Amino acid sequence: MKRIIFALLIITAVGALFFAYGCAKQNGSFGQPITEAQFTPIGDILAKPEQFAGKTVKVGGKITDECPSGGWFFLQDQNGLIYVNLHPSYFAIPQARGQQAVVQGSVRKEGTQIEITGEGVELK
Repeated sequence: MKRIIFALLIITAVGALFFAYGCAKQNGSFGQPITEAQFTPIGDILAKPEQFAGKTVKVGGKITDECPSGGWFFLQDQNGLIYVNLHPSYFAIPQARGQQAVVQGSVRKEGTQIEITGEGVELK
């Protein structure tokens, strides 16, 4: 009986470790390396999208919402909220809602939709 209880305790402890590791925030770089030196405020992009369309920018902020498969997310800084699409660059990020991120990509404006096609992402 003691062996069964001991075995159940070991299984429970190992399961808890796997659960904790799977739910931990994952830092790291995804996609292309970030090479832009200066940050562009998201509010500047939203205010004058024509000025930034087709240009590569570096933005930083907090991921507020994310695709379950990690192919897109919304990034918010103190100046605004912007959609970041990773699908055209053929990579995804792990679930990172609530984490800080730095994104490099090109600005795209289609109709009223303004987005960044992400080329590289660093999760902090």
